[in-house]
Amino acid sequence: MKSDNIKRMILYVFASTGAVMFFLAFFHLFMEEQIISTVSILEIICANSVITAGLFLTHKIEFRFVILEYLLDVFFMMTVIVVSGIIFNWYSNIPVWIPVIIVIVIYILFNLLDIIRVHSDIKEINKLLQEFKDKDANAAS
Repeated sequence: MKSDNIKRMILYVFASTGAVMFFLAFFHLFMEEQIISTVSILEIICANSVITAGLFLTHKIEFRFVILEYLLDVFFMMTVIVVSGIIFNWYSNIPVWIPVIIVIVIYILFNLLDIIRVHSDIKEINKLLQEFKDKDANAAS
């Protein structure tokens, strides 16, 4: 695996962990609970690492229909979250639907951020192409 991919994976793990912690803290605040354990944070990092590695692997597969990719992503993430919750005994403290909702919201947010980034990249490329065309037109005259 290339070092750029490893860096991106680490970035995604910590970004997704931060997002999960934000939503989990909001949930705990809403439920008037004060404590999120350090062990829970490490468990969330572990689950996010598995999810990130899995998503990087599944995105190597070309799908004929984009919706299949999204469905596979969501199914994989839900499976990891439910299994992690069982292994780490999360569901004694919170209902199962809370981590599921958090993962779906974060997945949607990250995809929206990707769309915004790609749109920005496209605008930048179009601007550079236009500058190149203008430069080429001026050189030809």
